[in-house]
Amino acid sequence: MSTLLKRTMRIFVGTALLVTALGFALPGRAELPCAGSFCWIQRGFAGQEFTALVTVPGNPCVVAWTALQNGGLGVSTDCGNLYATLYLGNAYDVTARDTNTGYLAGGSIGMAKTKDTGTNWFAINDGLPGAHDARAVILHVAHPESVFCALHGGGVFLAGPKPGGGTDSLMQWTAINEGLLDLNVRCLARVRGGTFMVAGTDGGIWRRGDNVWVPVAPGVVANSLVIDSADSSRVWAATETGIFRSVNQGLTWVPSSTGIPPGTPVNDVARRTDGSPVLYAGTRGQGVWQSKDYGVNWGPFGPALPGDNDVRAVLCTVGAAGADSARVFAGTRADGLFMNGYSTPATPMTWGQVKDRYRH
Repeated sequence: MSTLLKRTMRIFVGTALLVTALGFALPGRAELPCAGSFCWIQRGFAGQEFTALVTVPGNPCVVAWTALQNGGLGVSTDCGNLYATLYLGNAYDVTARDTNTGYLAGGSIGMAKTKDTGTNWFAINDGLPGAHDARAVILHVAHPESVFCALHGGGVFLAGPKPGGGTDSLMQWTAINEGLLDLNVRCLARVRGGTFMVAGTDGGIWRRGDNVWVPVAPGVVANSLVIDSADSSRVWAATETGIFRSVNQGLTWVPSSTGIPPGTPVNDVARRTDGSPVLYAGTRGQGVWQSKDYGVNWGPFGPALPGDNDVRAVLCTVGAAGADSARVFAGTRADGLFMNGYSTPATPMTWGQVKDRYRH
């Protein structure tokens, strides 16, 4: 996914009507597990393997997820309480152009598009290899009629509408793999201005600048990449061997997992959406971790989650329950979706965690 905005997107805000109409209730609101006053609230969806959690810039009450095991795509427009399922099947990633048009990376089915707020989806695979394992999708911010996708086994592609078809036509894909020697792409991020992209492959991290890919972190297997939208010099990678960090637009990388048990695989990394130096990491077997200094040092965030404590996707939204409120979402490998809320003063260096009082 894209820029900080690896964890943000323009999702179908119009789904508010859909959620209200369908009234998708979730099983229970038991505030377990807890550690003191800190509790994870279970939101359901056990059995799904979460792959991404995303939100809308400036609208923290829109939360969407994608998942495997036919979990598909779920969207909430009430701050993560109720969800409508807009797609059934395996899904790795999602983004949207507006309230009607969205794009989904669906693994072996390739890329899919909706023009009616997720009611109907159709394949958009023209120009992709015959075997198209789609893992990531990014909207072209300057030209939102175009999108990027990453294929495991095919590399990176750019699509725009077919000539003469208008902005809502089927898409035509073109490979942008110049210099990319490892086409097994697992994740993708692009800076807003388009000056560079970073891709995580089975063999390491690659960077694209001046229309050519070069290896920048061989052997560092990334599961998720985030470019800071406020300062593109900062880039983070959640990898099989912990967190890695770059402070020069992805040109060089260093390990940055101080505090996390050595050797812990990290599935996902996300930054708070308010521009503070706070990040969250979802780990394999060690739950959720938090950094207050741009990912230099880390500490555990809350108690262990049920089951194998394997957090595959993580998201933090700010402002849903007040200007100083934050909510952290954790999508697990098989034990469902969890949420926790806390309040924080406006000054990032002095904030403390105090559990929100939820309205039941």
